[in-house]
Amino acid sequence: MNLVLTVLVSLTSAADATTLAAPCNIAGGVSRCQVTEMNSLQLWELIQQREALGQSTFELWTALHLKLALPLATFFTTLLVAPLALLVAKFGSSVSTAISIVLVFAWYVIYSIFGPLGQAGAVAPFIAGWIQNLLFAGLGLSVWAYLNRDRLMFWHV
Repeated sequence: MNLVLTVLVSLTSAADATTLAAPCNIAGGVSRCQVTEMNSLQLWELIQQREALGQSTFELWTALHLKLALPLATFFTTLLVAPLALLVAKFGSSVSTAISIVLVFAWYVIYSIFGPLGQAGAVAPFIAGWIQNLLFAGLGLSVWAYLNRDRLMFWHV
């Protein structure tokens, strides 16, 4: 798990480093920047320093997972809306628009609930950062399996 996070942090930090005008100084587990202002590499270093000092890092881990999960939200949302569009196409555009609004609201509610829970340590930071993406992917794959139930061999049991 740490290896995967290390690779993701290294890949995203190159892009993040160019967007910051003044780098955040991380010394002794203290930063003069907000967590949202740090790139992934700076956040990773701050987590490592705070863990070495024995300080709580739930908020930082959650911020790191959200930094990695949010750019992929459109991909996971597409996994849900593409097969769902095929399912509700016969009901017309007003139903499709209503479903889109409900899905956006549902995604935001899940994000708003689990983010603070992860920062407080009530749920694992990985779950707090990725739950909305994982739920949408699971629902999307379920709708896809439903639409292709006659083609899937394991469905005919």
